[in-house]
Amino acid sequence: MQSADQHLRARLADEFPAGAHAWPPDLSRRHFLELMGASLALAGVAGCYRPPREDIVPYGDTPEALVPGNPLTYATAMPWHGFARGILVRAHEGRPIKIEGNPAHPDSLGATDAITQAAVLGLYDPDRSTTPVHQRVPVSWADFDAAWRNQRARFDTLGGDGFALLTEPTTSPTQLRLVHALLDHWPHARWYQAPTLLAHEVEADLSRADVILAIDDDILVQHPGSLRHARHFAARRRESPNRLYVAEPSPTVTGSMADRRLPATPAECRALLETIASQLEHETPSGGGFVAQVTRDLREAGPRGRCFVGAHLGPQAQKLADRINRLIGVTPPPTHRHPRSDNDPRATGDLTTLAADIDNQRVHTLVVLDRNIVYTEAGGRTWPDRIGRLASSIHLGAYHDETGQACQWHLPTSHFLESWNDLRSSDGTATIAQPASTPRLNTRAPLTLLDQLARGSGRSDYALVRETWDAPPDDWSEWLRRGTVPRAQDNVRPPAPPSLRRGAPPAPPLAGDALVAVFRPDRYLDDGRWANNGWLQELPDPFSRLAWGNAAWISSALARKHGLNAGDHVVLTCEDRTLEIPVWIQPGQAGSAVTLHFGYGRRAGGHIAQGVGVNVFPFQPPSGATECVIHDLRSTGRHTDLISTQGHFDMAQRDLVRVVPAAEADHPPTDALSPQERSTLFPAAFPEGEYAWAMAIDLRSCMGCQACVIACQAENNIPVVGAAQVARGREMHWIRIDRYYTGDETSPLMLHQPVPCMHCENAPCELVCPVGATVHSSEGLNDMVYNRCIGTRYCSNNCPYKVRRFNFLNFRVDDDSPLNERHNPRVTVRERGVMEKCTYCVQRINAARIVARREDRRIRENELRTACQQVCPTEAIVFGDKNDPASAVSRRRAHPLNYALLTELNTQPRTTYLARVTNRAPEDAPA
Repeated sequence: MQSADQHLRARLADEFPAGAHAWPPDLSRRHFLELMGASLALAGVAGCYRPPREDIVPYGDTPEALVPGNPLTYATAMPWHGFARGILVRAHEGRPIKIEGNPAHPDSLGATDAITQAAVLGLYDPDRSTTPVHQRVPVSWADFDAAWRNQRARFDTLGGDGFALLTEPTTSPTQLRLVHALLDHWPHARWYQAPTLLAHEVEADLSRADVILAIDDDILVQHPGSLRHARHFAARRRESPNRLYVAEPSPTVTGSMADRRLPATPAECRALLETIASQLEHETPSGGGFVAQVTRDLREAGPRGRCFVGAHLGPQAQKLADRINRLIGVTPPPTHRHPRSDNDPRATGDLTTLAADIDNQRVHTLVVLDRNIVYTEAGGRTWPDRIGRLASSIHLGAYHDETGQACQWHLPTSHFLESWNDLRSSDGTATIAQPASTPRLNTRAPLTLLDQLARGSGRSDYALVRETWDAPPDDWSEWLRRGTVPRAQDNVRPPAPPSLRRGAPPAPPLAGDALVAVFRPDRYLDDGRWANNGWLQELPDPFSRLAWGNAAWISSALARKHGLNAGDHVVLTCEDRTLEIPVWIQPGQAGSAVTLHFGYGRRAGGHIAQGVGVNVFPFQPPSGATECVIHDLRSTGRHTDLISTQGHFDMAQRDLVRVVPAAEADHPPTDALSPQERSTLFPAAFPEGEYAWAMAIDLRSCMGCQACVIACQAENNIPVVGAAQVARGREMHWIRIDRYYTGDETSPLMLHQPVPCMHCENAPCELVCPVGATVHSSEGLNDMVYNRCIGTRYCSNNCPYKVRRFNFLNFRVDDDSPLNERHNPRVTVRERGVMEKCTYCVQRINAARIVARREDRRIRENELRTACQQVCPTEAIVFGDKNDPASAVSRRRAHPLNYALLTELNTQPRTTYLARVTNRAPEDAPA
C-alpha cells in the first residue's frame, strides 16, 4: 500500500490527466495511425449534425475573411410589441455581445432604448427552456411531433373545429401569411389576439411641431415610434425651443420634459380633452390656466401643433384628440395608423372572446404563441382552471413560465437573435430580421411551429421568410446588409389601417374626491416579459429610483392624510379584490391617483424574476380596464425597506443642474472665476497628447431614459450585484442618472443629469492612490490600472462626484455559466476588490487609433463614439477631441449654456453640461 504522501507524489509526477496512459513502448507507427484515424472518424461523425447552412450578411461592406478578435456587425430587427426595432448586432466569433441602433433604419435612426440594449442578455440566460416538456416531464421534439401528427389528422377531418391559436398582434408578413394559411386549411379554426399593454396607434413627425400636447401618453419612451419621436423632439428643441404640455396621473419621461405639466387622474384627462376641444371650436381662451394656455398655443401653432392621447383612455378620448388635431389644421397622412394586425378581419377576437369560447366548449385545443396569459390575467386566476379543462394545450415560449406550467405541452422557442423573421416598424418600414447566431439550445422558431401547425412540414424559418419575400439574390443580400427593404421593392403590403382601437373599457364617471387606481406597465419590465433580465431589474426607475421591486405611487398629500411613510404597507380594496403593497411617496403624483406597475411578483419564469415585488394583475378589473375606483385604503402596520438608489431630490442650493428660460438661453449667467484664475494645490498641467478627449452632455435633450446606463453595462462587462448589495449602496453602474425636483412638490420641474466619471484635469483621486492604480493619460483620460489596485478606496473617498464603484464581492458568474459568453472580449472582467469607473470607452478609442495609424491619419470624429453616446435617442451626449475646433464636443463646449459640475472645486472636468432650457408661456413663467 502506498502512503498518502507517496500517492500524491505519484500523481504530481504523472503529466497526463486522470484516465490517460503514457505511450506504450510496443506501439508501432502503423497502430498509432490506425488509432488516430478511428478517433478522427468518430469525431467527424459526432460533429456531422448541424443546422442547415443559411447565409447571413454583415452590415456595411462584407469583409474578405473573419479576423479573430474583430467583430462582425449584422443588421436585423428586435420584436417590440409586434413592431420592429431596427438594430445592429455586434458579434465576436458568432457570439452576439452588443446591440446598437441601425442608422439606416428610419424608425430607430441609430438609437436604442434600455430594453433593447438589455435584450442580448436574454440570449445567454441560464433559465431559458432547453427541451420540450409534457405534463411537466422533459421529452423530445420527436415526442411532440408524433403527438401533433395524430392531432392534426383529426383536425383535418373536422376542418379545424375546436382548434384555437393565440398570438400577440404582429406586423410580420410571414407570420400573418402562415396564420392565414392555417385558417384557409382549417376554415373552422379560430385565431385570437391578446392585446399588449402598450397599444398606441397614432404616428406624427415631431421635427416640425411647435406645440405638443400629450394627454397621458408617454410618446418619448413607451410608444412604437418612441426612438424617432425622441430624436425629432430633441433636435427641434435644440434648433428653436418647442413647447410641450403634458397631463398625466404620475410622472413619465415625456412628462419630465414638459414645459408645463399637470398632474391629473384619467377622468380629469378626459375632461381636459373635452374642454380643450370645445374651446378650440367655440371660444377664444383667456387667462393663464392650463387649458387656456394650451388652447391659445395650439390655435397659434395651427398645423405645427399636435395632440396625443393614450389609447388606454378609451375610444372617446382618441376621437377627441383627432378632433383637436383637425381643428388646428393637422391632416394625418394616410399611413398614420400602425400597420399591425390588431383589427385583422380574420381574427376571431381577443382574450375575452377566447375565454367565453373555452367556457362554451367551442375550443378544445389551444396553442399559445409566446404569451404568458396566466401571469397577466386581470382580476383573478381563472386561466389555469380554464386551460386545465382543455383536451390539449400547447405553449411556445422562452421560459417554462406560469402559462407553460399550466399547459400540457411547453415548447422552447428560439431567441430573436438566433432566428429568422420579418417585421415592420411603426412607420411601415419592413426589415428582414436575420439571426446573428446559430441556435444555442434545442429550440424552434415561432415561424417553424406555425408552419408545422398549418402544413405539418415545419420548414425552417429561413425558408419561410425567403418564400414571403421573393427577391433576386442581390436584392436579398442588400436588404440583409442594410436592415431595411426599400419601399419601391416592398412587394408585401401591410394590412389595412385599423380603425380606432377599442381599448380597455374606461372606468365609470368618478366623484371629484374619488380615489382611483391607475395600472401601468413597468418602464423596463413591461408586463413582466423582461422580469428575468438582471440588467433591467437592477436599473432604477427614473423617478422613484426604485430597483428590485415595485410600490404603489401616492402623492404627499395622500400620504399625510393616512399617516404613511415610504415603505409602509397598505391594503387597497376595489369591489371584491384586495391588494397589499408598500407605498412610495412620489412628487408630481396626482392627488387622487394611486399608480400600480405591472411586471413584478412572478411565480415562475426564471430565478431572477421569482419573488421580486408584488403582482398587481389580480387587482386589475377583470374587464382589463386600466383604472378602477379604490373603495378603501388602510395601513397594515407593516413596513418594507424599499431599495432606492437616490434618497434625496434636493440640490441643496448648489448649481448642479442649471435651468435657464428660453428667453435667456443666449446670455445665461456665467461663473465668477474662470478655471485659470482659481488658485490650486494640484501640480502643473499635464503635457498635451495627440488628442484631448472630452464629453459634453446636453441637459436640454437628456430625458433620463437610462439607455446609456445599460449600454455602458453591456459594453464594459459591468456585473449585476443583486438586491441586497444595491440596498447597501453598492450598485456597480459606471454612469448614473441623478434626478432632482424643483418648485412645488405637487407639480415640480423634473430634472435628469447623467453623471459619469468627469475625467478631471485636476483629479483628486490621482493624488491619493498609494500604488498608482489611477493615473492621468496625456490625452486627458483618468485611467484605471486594475492589476495595481489594492482596494484602499482612497480614490473614491476623495472623488467629489462619487462616480467610482468598488467591487466588494466576487460578482463574476460561474465559469461554466453561459453568461460568460456574452462578455465583451475587449474589456477586462474584473475580480473582487477592484475600483471601477467610466473610462470614456478607452477600448473603442484604442481600436479607432489602431485603424487610423495603419492608414496614417488622425481619428475621424464619426468613427469613434462611446457606448453611452451611441445609444442616446436624443443625441444628448457627444464625445470627441476638444482641441479640434470643428468637433461636435468643441462646439458644445463653446456654447453659452455650457458649464462644469462643481467648478468651485477647480477639478477642471473634461465632462461638461449644457443647461436645461424651459419654454414656458410668458404668463406662466415662475416669478
